Amino acid sequence: MPSLQRSTNVSLFSRLDYFALTLQVILLGVGVIFIYGTGIEIGGDFASKWYKQLLWIGLGIMVYVASASVDYRLLGKVSAFFYVAVLLLLCSLFFIGATINGSRSWIVLPGLGLLQPSELAKPVTLLFASWVASLPAVRNNNFPAAIPILAVVMLPVFLVCLQPDLGTALVFMPFSVALLLLSGLRWRWFFLGLALLLLALPPAFRLMAPHQKERIKVFLEAPSEALLLAGSPFISEKLEQKLSARKEAFFAVKGGGLRDSWNAEQSLLAVGSGGLYGKGYLKGTHHVLGYLPKTVAPTDFIFSVIAEESGFIGSMVLLILFCCLILCYCRTALLARNSFGANLALGAAVILATHIIINIGMTVQALPIIGIPLPFVSYGGSFMVCIMLLSGLVQNVHLRRRMPQHEDDKQ
Repeated sequence: MPSLQRSTNVSLFSRLDYFALTLQVILLGVGVIFIYGTGIEIGGDFASKWYKQLLWIGLGIMVYVASASVDYRLLGKVSAFFYVAVLLLLCSLFFIGATINGSRSWIVLPGLGLLQPSELAKPVTLLFASWVASLPAVRNNNFPAAIPILAVVMLPVFLVCLQPDLGTALVFMPFSVALLLLSGLRWRWFFLGLALLLLALPPAFRLMAPHQKERIKVFLEAPSEALLLAGSPFISEKLEQKLSARKEAFFAVKGGGLRDSWNAEQSLLAVGSGGLYGKGYLKGTHHVLGYLPKTVAPTDFIFSVIAEESGFIGSMVLLILFCCLILCYCRTALLARNSFGANLALGAAVILATHIIINIGMTVQALPIIGIPLPFVSYGGSFMVCIMLLSGLVQNVHLRRRMPQHEDDKQ
C-alpha cells in the first residue's frame, strides 16, 4: 500500500504543468526585481517593500501547493462552505472594515497588515460557481439554468459594490459570462443581457461617487497633449522637457492636491518616455521625482515603471509571458477530465486576462483607472494569495487531466 501511494504521488508530480510553473516563477521574479528597484530609487519605507513581497510570495506558494494537492473534485463538493465563509467575511467589513481611499474594503490584522476579502472572493466564487455550472441540472440548458450561476456570482458582487469597490466587482463579470456560455447558454440570451447592461449604464453612472465619475470623464475626454506626445516611443527628450512645466498645471485648486487625471497622464508619459529599449534598470525618473505618485508605482502602476525602464521591448516580453500563461490555462481547460475542471481552468484564465487587460489598459489611458493590480507582478498581499490560489487550482486540474486509457487503468 505505501509503495502504491508513492507511485501515485510520483505519477502526479510528473504530470505538473512545468511550462506554466516556469512562467509564473519568471513573472514573480520580474515583480520582485522592479518592486526592489522602485524601493531603492524612492527610498524610505518603500525600500523594504520587496522584502515584504517575498514574504507574501512565500505565503502564496503554501496556498498554491495546498490548492494543487487536494483533488479539485473534492474541493468542489465542499466549495459551498468556502463560499459562505467568504460572504461572511465580506459582510464583516461593514462592522470592522477599515476605510482606505474611500472604500471600506480592508480588515486590519495586527502585526500582519491589511486583508482584502474581495480578493479572496474571486477564486472562491469561481470555485463554487464552476461546481454549480457543472451540475447536470444546469449544464446544457437555456436561460432558467443560468439563474443559479448568476445568483452565486451576483451575491459577492453586490457586497463588493457596497464597499464600494466597483473595480474589483467588475472582475467577476467576464468569468461569470464564460461559465454561462460553457454551461450551454445561447448567444441570443448573452446579447440580450449585454443590451440590458448598456441600458443600465446611465443610471449606474449617476449613482457613482464623484471621484469615480471624474475618472470616467478623464477617460472619455479628447486625447490630451500627453497622449499625443507619448504616442511615439522616440520622443522621450521632448517629454522630459515638458514635465516641469506640466506639473504645476495639474495641481487642483482645493487643498493643493493633484487632479484625478494626474495618475493617468503621468503613467502615459512614463510609458512613452521609455522609448524602444527603455532608460535602463534603476534609471526611471517619473516615480522617483514624484510625477508618477510613489504610492502607486509598485502596485497598480508597476507596468508604467517596467515600460519606462525596459522600454517597448521589455513591455512586449512581459505581455508575451502573460499570453503564454493564459494559453496554458486554456490548454488545461481543454484537457480537463470533466466540465467542472474545464470551468475552473477557463474561469481562472479569464480572471487573469481581465486583470492584465484592465491594468495595462489604464496605464496607457486605454481604460479608466479602477485600481486593478497586475498578476504576479504588482505589490500586494491579498492579491498575491488570490492569484496563487487561482494558479494552484489550475495546476490541480492539470495534474488530474484526461489520460490515455492504459494510464487510467493503472490508477
